[in-house]
Amino acid sequence: MRLNLFRYIPLLFGLLSTNLGLAESSDPVAAIEKFFSHFNGMDKEKLNEVSDSPFVFSIGGNITKADRYGDLINFEGLIQSGWAYSKLSDTRLIYQDETTAMIDLSFTRHDTNNKVISSSKAIYVLVKKQNTWKLKAGFVPSALTLGD
Repeated sequence: MRLNLFRYIPLLFGLLSTNLGLAESSDPVAAIEKFFSHFNGMDKEKLNEVSDSPFVFSIGGNITKADRYGDLINFEGLIQSGWAYSKLSDTRLIYQDETTAMIDLSFTRHDTNNKVISSSKAIYVLVKKQNTWKLKAGFVPSALTLGD
């Protein structure tokens, strides 16, 4: 009796994709790293996918709220300010339970010559919905432009 491996390939891919999805969604730090990747890709649609609604941002004491994170950012304005990309410097998980997490992080913004144009600290609150971590709120103590 010959084993038909092709019959089991869809099952194998299904199990692998489920496993990989769970590993990624169970880690709020990975969600932050994914967020920075989408930010550097200037992909508002993906930024909106990784954020929850509403998203609340406190920057330098000024509070803004939008349906999703991507609705707050203006990449054209950021580019005009000299921004080319952002880089995470440090992440520290402050708190995590089954449905919420809080991450303390620092990051730098760079220009096209890889020169640091700003350094910032932030705290992000994430919520877990449908087994996926999403950014819910961000707190940046100092001034930080979103390109407006």
